[in-house]
Amino acid sequence: MSEYEILTLLADAHAEQTLIIGQIISLHLAIVVGVFYFLHRSGWAMKIAIAFLYSLGYALLLGLLLNLSAQILGGRHDLIALAEGGARLSGIGYQVLQQTAGLAENAVSLIGNLTLLVLWLGTLGFLFLWKRPKERN
Repeated sequence: MSEYEILTLLADAHAEQTLIIGQIISLHLAIVVGVFYFLHRSGWAMKIAIAFLYSLGYALLLGLLLNLSAQILGGRHDLIALAEGGARLSGIGYQVLQQTAGLAENAVSLIGNLTLLVLWLGTLGFLFLWKRPKERN
């Protein structure tokens, strides 16, 4: 593969990751609206079923993110192999190569994973624990 093809695959994978993160946000907003308007009155059986379906969809989206992350990591390893093979990289290829082992990238990955875990736990807590306040006259 050429450097151009690798960079194109990396750009596509990053775009798909952005779309999946948008879908995760949409999933959270849908469950919050559902809890606010309907699910706070439902019984435990309905809440458990919704929690199961929500967790299943969330796991699917996380799996897609994991697959894209593996694709990005593989593309970066291919760029490293090109550079070690003596190929001269463009400025963009060199920048991607430099980010591979960066401390900032590891911090972003850790914060992203913690954020996704907190979102999932927070949404489940909201589903099971939130009660609508009584209407005021």
